[in-house]
Amino acid sequence: MKLILTGTTGFIGHEVLTQALSHPSLTSLITLTRHPLPPPLSTHPKLHSLLINDFSTYPPSILSQLSGADACIWCIGAKSTSPEISRTVTLDYALAAIQAFSQLPRNGDEKKKFRFVFTSGILAVREGKPIYFPFAKEARRIAGETETKLLEFGEQNQGVEVYIARPSGVTPKERGVVKSVAAAIVPLIRVNELAAAMLDLAVHGAEKRTLENGELVARGREVLAGGGRE
Repeated sequence: MKLILTGTTGFIGHEVLTQALSHPSLTSLITLTRHPLPPPLSTHPKLHSLLINDFSTYPPSILSQLSGADACIWCIGAKSTSPEISRTVTLDYALAAIQAFSQLPRNGDEKKKFRFVFTSGILAVREGKPIYFPFAKEARRIAGETETKLLEFGEQNQGVEVYIARPSGVTPKERGVVKSVAAAIVPLIRVNELAAAMLDLAVHGAEKRTLENGELVARGREVLAGGGRE
């Protein structure tokens, strides 16, 4: 199985890449990144890294190397609260990617659906839903709009399956005392649990299209415990 990964220099994306390199179902990994990956990642035989400056457009030189891809895990997110930057990075980039990737040749298996796993968050607010916390209202609305438009794209294109991962606070694999106590009060998820869950979505899919934090935790723990699907 050939998988496209983005955001691999970030906290979540790096863990997704690390797990993907040892995943038995994944034979080829393509990372899209603005900066070269460091060794030993860059020299792994499964991995091919493509440098891309503009995530809003995919020229033939890039698409030709993505041909035959089965899925994408999208971990690019806006770190700025600027509405303009949030809209470009969160919404425009994701929509440009799914539109381009949905047209990729499937190497003889045109009936197999392309899976697009989008990393969102528990605070994303879809249209018509109330915003209970004042923090970053516009960025959260844009994230919710992105979720909606991606899901609509999946519904309107039979060859695409879209999955939205909505984690809460993402913590390192090993939690300190404070975060361990916090986990008993508020919903948290370890980064390795989230990565395992999203990789499992990319490989096997799911009945639900939107997975909330608790569902991601359960799925991630099952996979890490060796209970994942073959």
